[in-house]
Amino acid sequence: MRTGFTRLLIATAAFAMPSSAWAACTVADPASTALGTFSPNALLGGAPPYVPVLGGFDCPATTISLLSGNFLRATVTSADGFKLTSTNPLNTVTAKYVIAADGAGANPFTAGTPFVYMNGTLVNLLGLLGGSARNVKVYVRPSSAAAVAPGTYKGNFKIAWEWRFCDLLGALGLCVGTLDASPTTIPVANVAVTMIVTAKPFTVSIVTHTTWDPQSTTGNPRAIPGSKQRTTITLTNPDIIAIDANSLNIVLPTPNRGAVALDGDGTASPTFVKTAEGSPASSLAVTYSTPASTTDDVDFSENGGTSWTYDPTTTPKAVTNVRVRPRGTMAAGSSFSVSLPYVLF
Repeated sequence: MRTGFTRLLIATAAFAMPSSAWAACTVADPASTALGTFSPNALLGGAPPYVPVLGGFDCPATTISLLSGNFLRATVTSADGFKLTSTNPLNTVTAKYVIAADGAGANPFTAGTPFVYMNGTLVNLLGLLGGSARNVKVYVRPSSAAAVAPGTYKGNFKIAWEWRFCDLLGALGLCVGTLDASPTTIPVANVAVTMIVTAKPFTVSIVTHTTWDPQSTTGNPRAIPGSKQRTTITLTNPDIIAIDANSLNIVLPTPNRGAVALDGDGTASPTFVKTAEGSPASSLAVTYSTPASTTDDVDFSENGGTSWTYDPTTTPKAVTNVRVRPRGTMAAGSSFSVSLPYVLF
């Protein structure tokens, strides 16, 4: 742990300062910080947020005053150019990261250039510190220029801290209160960060419920011959980045003892394809016009998906698979549902 502590008491005819307990500012290597778990796509798209990381600087009892001569500066450097390197030596593609003084990234650090939090009355960015210098944090945001392999990635950087805090100035700008300043040899904190990379593909859930039967109609219908069911497929994007536009295909095999019900599920609505948005909304859309259409987003196959040009209007029982192609970009964290009706025989 590196400290800087100079206690200066000046007693003159005009001033007499009482002694008081004072805890010196310190610079120490903080524990490694986990930046989070991200997918290769999220890193490529720059989706990860800025993550707070302890910067190794702490002033336990200092109330920062905007007095002439007071300052706080931090200089970041990295021996490897701010890279996140896989712990698996076979994974040679590295990720990268940037560092800022705030969680929005509006005040970025430049390698080798002091970032000035405060410089007397000229520069005042103390709002970034909440008005104190307790356990000062910096903010790290990972990304990548190329797809990185799943695994654990680690990075290290240094922060050199320089400061001067005086709580009371006297004549000629001399500090007549308590002075805390960095030593001649600038103390440096070694900061370590880790990141987990793992794929986060969209998930699919399928639920089928009976909607109508010949005896009970829609009142507590049972799955008997002649009844109708609706199968709902729900897609969920668990990632923090959107799924590429028009890249999703849903292929649903026809259930045993079932056939597509082109006239609907037996309820008041004759709609064949129904869609529903989750929360947040996905921004996906599905168009369906007629069974024979080759320009909408719903296709039929009678040969297990080898081709998708079958028109089921005449013989719906021949359909082996239905393909639904949602259009648009699926928003991060969203879900989207598509449902199709079937008749049992």
